[in-house]
Amino acid sequence: MPEVKVQTRVGTLFASALSQSMSVEIMQKVARMVIPGYDLYERSGFPANIPMPRADAARHILKDFTREGYLLKLIESLIDVASHGIMGREVRIPLLPRIIAELEAQGLRYSVEKGVFVEAGERERTMGWGTLQEGKTYEFALLRADIAGNSRLVRRYPRSRIKEVYGSMKDLVTRLVEKRDGRIWSWEGDGGLAAFYFIDKTIQATLCGIEILHELFLFNLLGRALPEPVLVRLAVHAGPCRFVRSAKESAGDTIRRTELLESAYTRPGCLTVSPGIFTDLGSKLSPHFVAVPGPENGTVYRYGLEWERK
Repeated sequence: MPEVKVQTRVGTLFASALSQSMSVEIMQKVARMVIPGYDLYERSGFPANIPMPRADAARHILKDFTREGYLLKLIESLIDVASHGIMGREVRIPLLPRIIAELEAQGLRYSVEKGVFVEAGERERTMGWGTLQEGKTYEFALLRADIAGNSRLVRRYPRSRIKEVYGSMKDLVTRLVEKRDGRIWSWEGDGGLAAFYFIDKTIQATLCGIEILHELFLFNLLGRALPEPVLVRLAVHAGPCRFVRSAKESAGDTIRRTELLESAYTRPGCLTVSPGIFTDLGSKLSPHFVAVPGPENGTVYRYGLEWERK
């Protein structure tokens, strides 16, 4: 995922938009929407007892947020302020459409539904949706998928048939993950990890897991390339995770817990979700899951096609 390179034109427009549209006080409040506790005077070294000129304030904010990789998030906050106001006040930002146009020229588009910039092209799907910054920590819902009995299948069937079936499985999972605006973070032949980032990420990850089970049932029934059913174990967990481009460097407690949930607490042909995910499911989805013993004497929740026959 290429990071957004802020061209001089975008920076100039941004600084002008701030200085022409709002007071220094409002600028700082907008900045705190992205970096809580942001103190413009402390960061700039400008005496707190002297009013700071708007142009100077805007330039300092531009410098700080560009250096820390948060300028795109700040522009998203400007869009929110222009749409909904701040502190009960309406704020007009006449230069904002030009800023958005410049970012669109860099291959991004603003998603009103999600409130963020994402890749403009349907075929240009990156691990970070074109908006996440390398090395920073975000809240994700993770979906782990693994083909059950991989070692046995590899021993039993020719490599060419296994390669074909596993390739079809990867295509199936990728299609369903991207359908729900998730991204495949890693895939190693017999399984992989997908991430979901936006507001309804836990629901989307869970529904994706359910869809995978349903489509795999049809895959086995109608179009399987092996004499026996191919089953997967699926698990969904959510939490903070450091975003890196290289899947091999992906690590952290959230990923480890997701992998443990899949490998140790999930039956073949089932989806298991952690307690936090289950809490988010609501009255329509939660009745389809059954409570089962989990790690540390806790409880996790399992979905399988057999539960729909109750």
